[in-house]
Amino acid sequence: MQTTSTECRDDFGELRNYTDSKFQDRVERTYREMHTNQTVDFVTQNKRKYSQLAHGKMDVYQVFKLLEQVHDESDPDNDLPQVVHAYQSAESIFEFAMLNNTELRDDLEIKVLFKPTVWEALPKEWRDLYAKHTLKSLYSHITNWSWFPLVGFIHDLGKVMLLPKFGSLKQWAVVGDTYPVAAPFASSNVFYTNGYYTNCPDYKTYNTSSETRFGKYQSNCGFDNVDMTWGHDEYIYEVMQQGSIICPEGLYLLRYHSFYPWHTPQNGVMAYTELASDFDWLMLPLLKAFQKADLYSKTPNLPAQDVLEAKYHKLLDLCIPNKQINW
Repeated sequence: MQTTSTECRDDFGELRNYTDSKFQDRVERTYREMHTNQTVDFVTQNKRKYSQLAHGKMDVYQVFKLLEQVHDESDPDNDLPQVVHAYQSAESIFEFAMLNNTELRDDLEIKVLFKPTVWEALPKEWRDLYAKHTLKSLYSHITNWSWFPLVGFIHDLGKVMLLPKFGSLKQWAVVGDTYPVAAPFASSNVFYTNGYYTNCPDYKTYNTSSETRFGKYQSNCGFDNVDMTWGHDEYIYEVMQQGSIICPEGLYLLRYHSFYPWHTPQNGVMAYTELASDFDWLMLPLLKAFQKADLYSKTPNLPAQDVLEAKYHKLLDLCIPNKQINW
């Protein structure tokens, strides 16, 4: 299995090109429909529906194989099946972050995960904390990191919601960057200047009053208390929260890896900081490290299929001891 190589980098470069990509029409259509249709009611209904995990019991690898049928129409960078992206993300984590199968490297500096302008704009207390630590020392309570590449492997499994067995949801309800609903739409969201969000039924309620600075939320309430747009992040988080023993940090990555306007904004200005809790700020460096793998820091020549399957079956057995889990 071979793909085009893209080195791990700290800026977007040619990646996340939302201006004139090869797939511009479909990408723009997906975000237009997302910004129009992701309402509070839609999110609430789907969170309630999918939290019941009523699509039957399946082995994770069975679900993984279904990604061969899934293409992400919000992705401006490539049109590969999602099964390829899953292997590449996981292998990228092994390549740049892991010392061995269980230990994180000691030398992963947090500062280099941020663009210089974003780093300087961080709140001083958090910038000072990050500067004192490597990624490993910041999360020194974690002694076994085997879950980290596994999260890279499974992070996009929620995209199976595009398939008939899982509801046949539209692309705009499954893929793409996530952002809070019931809050003013931040300028750090992609296609903000197109104004698609003004066509959302919730727009007048949460964007046009001086009294809605935080929408329906309280300052620093924490993202776990915010309703994000419905998509694959929230679904795989719910599945693994109920069906795995992945640590809280790993579950957090599953839930917020697509929250780009917060962790890796297109315009370089972190959005929704007023809603972030201390826990969200603490998790930010881990999200940034994960983003380096998720944003196509790809290994051009992956190991043979049988080697990959054996490797990730073993990781799945560690973190998901009950092979058949609810979806």
